[in-house]
Amino acid sequence: MYVCICAAATEEQVQLCITAGAQTAKQVAMGCGAGKGRGCGLCRDRIKSMIENHFSSCEVDEVGQISA
Repeated sequence: MYVCICAAATEEQVQLCITAGAQTAKQVAMGCGAGKGRGCGLCRDRIKSMIENHFSSCEVDEVGQISA
């Protein structure tokens, strides 16, 4: 399913960017083009939600490192 129609970026592509370390919508845009701002911008809330969901499911260990 497309997250960003303007950039033809799929949910899988966005998730790969997030898994690779993207922590902001801007970093996702740099990684796969989704939400880059050349189009309508409707995907930005979805991208932010995907980032929040990813990091809320991660645990923080004793030294503050995030682990999935």
